[in-house]
Amino acid sequence: MGQTSPASALIVGAGIGGLACGIALRRAGLAVRMVEQADELAEVGAGLQLTPNATRHLRDFGVLDALETVAVKPRALEVRDGQTFGLLARCDYAPAVAKYGAPFLVLHRADLQKALADGAKAAGCDILLGARLQSLDTHGDNLRAVAEQEAGLIAETADIVIGADGVRSLVREHLQVGVRPSFARRVAYRATIPVRADTPPDVRLFLGPDAHLVTYPIRAGAAVNVVAIVRQDRPVNRWSEPGDASTVHEAFSQWAPEVRSLLLDASSFLCWGLYDVDPLPRWGAGRTTLLGDAAHAMLPFLAQGAAQAIEDAATLGSVLGAGGPLEPALRRYEALRQARAARVQRGARRNAVIYHLKGPARFARDLALRATGGSLLSRYDWLYGG
Repeated sequence: MGQTSPASALIVGAGIGGLACGIALRRAGLAVRMVEQADELAEVGAGLQLTPNATRHLRDFGVLDALETVAVKPRALEVRDGQTFGLLARCDYAPAVAKYGAPFLVLHRADLQKALADGAKAAGCDILLGARLQSLDTHGDNLRAVAEQEAGLIAETADIVIGADGVRSLVREHLQVGVRPSFARRVAYRATIPVRADTPPDVRLFLGPDAHLVTYPIRAGAAVNVVAIVRQDRPVNRWSEPGDASTVHEAFSQWAPEVRSLLLDASSFLCWGLYDVDPLPRWGAGRTTLLGDAAHAMLPFLAQGAAQAIEDAATLGSVLGAGGPLEPALRRYEALRQARAARVQRGARRNAVIYHLKGPARFARDLALRATGGSLLSRYDWLYGG
């Protein structure tokens, strides 16, 4: 007989997915403890996009109001040829917001991290910082995780364990699913630049051969987030590190003056190697499961990394809140999420190719974008409305 009333959950990782999971599980009635290897909840990076499939859950979690005070609701999605600056497609967000019943937001990652951390703490989550997972095993009727802190080893027990510990997940290693992250031979160079008088309140995507650029306002329009993606065979040494500005400027040296001017406004760049994983054969075993990048790390070319982690959290909270034996509940969560997450992973990989096309294929892509025009977002009804 399986346990029918889960009392406690241990979440490994207190990033966006872990914090959202903490809120969802507290709403489902579980006691929640998190272990996070970082010494503070300070999200590195710059901006991110949140689509309606994420913001509707953030509304349910009670954090959307706080986010809307610091985020920007973009006016439109604009796609341009990066080398000529010619418009390829423009799609206003307002009709899509009405259709999907939740907003599109662009914001700084740290603002989302803070809103979720505040929500998790207010909900009663216990967050243990500076604790790196060392081992995970069974201990009587419970699971036991041993983590290392500066003061020594600590042991935490729980009824269930959720690995929300990112693309290099130690919980996934424990589960021995046999899939490892792979470098996509692309590096993202990120920066924030000052807002100009002519800066539009739009998400702008500039396409070119072997590179692309995304810009959008953040921090209530006080700054602009810039993400330059370039092909690069050598991965960066760390998850994020100072980027060589000359690499960026060289990659975009033949692009339109308007684009080069945006990059010149950046005083410095941080760079991330882009990794994803093939869809996993399984996400869990026993009373352990995965969530977010640990389960389905994906390239950022559908702007869905955070959104899919938030969807995971909402689904897991709903399944566990319904009661019943634990192991079947975790397998039900996985069954509900695996096909959708894999579809998003494949879509992001497909965009990684489409964005960087050259020659006749690029010409055909641009013709298709011009023909699509204002209905560009409708092709993602399955994603944003889900």
